[in-house]
Amino acid sequence: MKVGLLFSHRNPPQWRAPWHQLYAETLEQVEYAEWLGFDSVFTTEHHFIEDGYSPALMPIEAAWAARTSRVKIGSFVLLLCMQNPLRLAEDAAAVDIISNGRLILGMGLGYRIEEFEGFGIPKDRSGKIMDEAVEIVLRAWTEDTFSFQGEHFNLHNVSMTPKPVQQPRPPIWVGRAGKAGVRRVARFGLEGFCDAPNDANYQLYLDHCREFGTEPKAEGQVLVFGHCNADREQAWVEAEPHAEHVQRGYKEWLWKHGDTRVFRNELERDFIIGDPAHWRERLSEVIERRSSGVRPSHAVVQLQLAGMPHETVMRSMELFAEEVLPHFQTESGV
Repeated sequence: MKVGLLFSHRNPPQWRAPWHQLYAETLEQVEYAEWLGFDSVFTTEHHFIEDGYSPALMPIEAAWAARTSRVKIGSFVLLLCMQNPLRLAEDAAAVDIISNGRLILGMGLGYRIEEFEGFGIPKDRSGKIMDEAVEIVLRAWTEDTFSFQGEHFNLHNVSMTPKPVQQPRPPIWVGRAGKAGVRRVARFGLEGFCDAPNDANYQLYLDHCREFGTEPKAEGQVLVFGHCNADREQAWVEAEPHAEHVQRGYKEWLWKHGDTRVFRNELERDFIIGDPAHWRERLSEVIERRSSGVRPSHAVVQLQLAGMPHETVMRSMELFAEEVLPHFQTESGV
């Protein structure tokens, strides 16, 4: 299994640092992640959030690409409906070029009504917008010249240059492995889900692959949040207020959206906070629980909790890399 780290550049008012400092420290964490042996680094997108939750993924990923040489660089996830798909195809191709072929493009619909309203996008049309946008990105990357006429985008004789380094194109993951998500991944022959579909939805994915004549190659992923310290009690002292901020935000956004399945438990169930032994046990449990449909190929871990001091994040990353990471990267692990 591959293991990556997630960075969201959140800077809550109660712990606010200068923005340039936060971005510089995150870049240092990304470089350290590569040195420590993590397989990938990801950032994630939201808009109009008080704590500055990273809104501009392509510039961030380009900076990471220029300062690393091995790790995969990805979005988990980019909100596709908030992008011009042709411009995104160009920007993402540039990131793939700068990184010499290390981009993973994870894309999702989004769910916060404030974001759709802020960008003037009809939320009830988001599925159709995303389908058109995915097709445009794929064709821009793989065709010399193409035209597209849809309900939301109309393009004439487009020829995008330069193309990405990866051939035929960079891998694309799609957020949320529900019925619409698995159909989308099957229809376009995409490489993964930013989630792990259950048995029923994975079977639906296989059925759609047969329907569309595409290869059933998509892999699932798991996402976890937490903090690692050799002393379990100290781990809680360092992490609890930051975890509470993260939990409160996601709970408010997702529950308002109508999804009450997530962040419904106490912190100790929604997060993994503790020593390396606790991490190995809990992360194994999470992976097994998410393996009902397709076994996840990638664990994406957020140790950079909102507002957590840079030095604390770096220590957490180092201990995780020494005593947790090898267990999951080797065949003898989960």
